[in-house]
Amino acid sequence: MSNNTFSKVGSIIFRPDDMPAPGPYYTTLIDMKNIETFPFDYAMYFSTDHNSKDGGIWLYVCNGVPSEAKSWKSYDDVLGEGAFDHIAIKPLSNPIYFDNVQGDGHTETPHANVVDGKVFLSYHKNGIGPSQATLLATSDDGISFSRINGDEDSVILKYNPDEDPGDGHTGYFRWSKNPFSGIENKYIGYSLHGGGNDYYSALWGSDDAINWKRLHVLEPIEGQSVEEDRMIIWHELDPNSIRVLDDGGYAAICGVGNRASGGMARFVELYEIYLADDGVTLTHQSKNVLARGSMDDNDSEELASPSSILIDEKYHLVYVGAKDGGTSNTVMSAIGTINMDSKNRVELNHTDQKKHIYGNS
Repeated sequence: MSNNTFSKVGSIIFRPDDMPAPGPYYTTLIDMKNIETFPFDYAMYFSTDHNSKDGGIWLYVCNGVPSEAKSWKSYDDVLGEGAFDHIAIKPLSNPIYFDNVQGDGHTETPHANVVDGKVFLSYHKNGIGPSQATLLATSDDGISFSRINGDEDSVILKYNPDEDPGDGHTGYFRWSKNPFSGIENKYIGYSLHGGGNDYYSALWGSDDAINWKRLHVLEPIEGQSVEEDRMIIWHELDPNSIRVLDDGGYAAICGVGNRASGGMARFVELYEIYLADDGVTLTHQSKNVLARGSMDDNDSEELASPSSILIDEKYHLVYVGAKDGGTSNTVMSAIGTINMDSKNRVELNHTDQKKHIYGNS
């Protein structure tokens, strides 16, 4: 495998029989070795795709290599095998979590991390304020989740429709421990910040993964560090892939695609993007590391929501492949490395590095 390149492994999870079409959506891959009661090495949470009635969050589990299909089983299968018999109160089947307290429908776009021995799971819902909001639930065992504030408001990304750009949509939140030396917070995350075609993204910071403060609003711009017909989709950045480079900068795997919403045709591929220590300044021209497949491949249109685990200096990456006009989703995988040497990268002009940061253009 050459430096700075990811290689596709293949399809690992197809649409479960009981999941509405188009199938799995918004993968998050998490190392579970620090959750004592969880009897598997890794967990993958994903949701339905814009399903307001039958939405929810699914769980698959893994022992072994997370980029290999044979390593994965559904929660339903291992539950029947007795893997969670030691836990008295637990979900009876997938989906393992649906928030029926706040908002309506759309318990979707999960992202998870282990915080102080618990699984923190963020997700978004409709019907809270002007648009879709991000909430948080936690779990001691990785399978039974409770909203952080019980029956009270559990929204964690606050939005002021009278002052903030966009329409209030703060879903698609992806977060992790903070790798950036220029940010003081313990955790950082990227979210959508407004829906439709005229949307923004945002960078958030937190010291406890519960109380979040917006650090920057970001405006996706076609052609900025990528080809003219596409743009960086900031809320498609995999925060677990962020790596400090030899020159002191940072690299991350992120979705890059066209501006599309609703039923519009879209394409998304995975790029390595290069950032300064503030997590938002673009320093170099981005590089495509995983392109769309051929017409018959499960990722012929989109490679979305990348999520990775670093094992022996190689990233084991899962993502959602889409085809057939976005009507068929499949969880797929790849393995790759990030080249730490920056000498062959094309540096952006100073005026192009910050123009996407809201208020700078």
